[in-house]
Amino acid sequence: MKHIKFCLLVTLFVFSPIVTAASWYQVELVVFDRLNPNLDGEQWQNEVFVVRDNLVELQAADATDGLVPYMVLDKGRNRLNGVQRVFKLSSQYRPLIHLSWQQPATQRRQSRYVHLQRLDGNPSVPVANSSNPDAEPEFIDELIPMNRIIDGSIRIRSGFYLHADVDLSYFKDLPAENKILRSTEESFVGTTDKTVIKLKETRKIKLNEIHYFDNPMFGVILQVSRLRSGR
Repeated sequence: MKHIKFCLLVTLFVFSPIVTAASWYQVELVVFDRLNPNLDGEQWQNEVFVVRDNLVELQAADATDGLVPYMVLDKGRNRLNGVQRVFKLSSQYRPLIHLSWQQPATQRRQSRYVHLQRLDGNPSVPVANSSNPDAEPEFIDELIPMNRIIDGSIRIRSGFYLHADVDLSYFKDLPAENKILRSTEESFVGTTDKTVIKLKETRKIKLNEIHYFDNPMFGVILQVSRLRSGR
């Protein structure tokens, strides 16, 4: 009897889709804001924006065959194109980020936070490095102030259940009457400094289901599925 129980446990471990090393996910999300949020006298305090250590940067899509961790997938493989289209046609919402990438299924200790960012006027999808020899070196970008819209990270981790850790900051222009200023910010009253609004949530999710993370100012639609082979 003990031998039978041992065999059953080994079988469950080997064939479980959660712990299989060869499991890969396609992670897709749409980040959007509300064009006309109902502030209704509500006041917002400026959150502290902190860049998380050891973030993984998404890799630009290329013609490489095989599994490249954290590589952006071709738009043709997106599953939420219909959602993106609805937002584009809406007078109430504006899509800010829409992309999908591939990553291996990892336990919590091995899971990585993926960096997500949208700068004003810049695409949110990584692009391949320029082959132009006259292109400016990367450090030049650090000298040019960029207008952040979205910045933060998301982590997908496996275990007995699948979890998503969302930690995004939205940089929003708010009227002075809707701001709660700290004492150190009082001297900046009347300036155009943006308010940092956070969306931070950990949630148990299921494969192939569409999950909605809500905030009065902006939101995230997320879907995680098994990675399909081919391009």
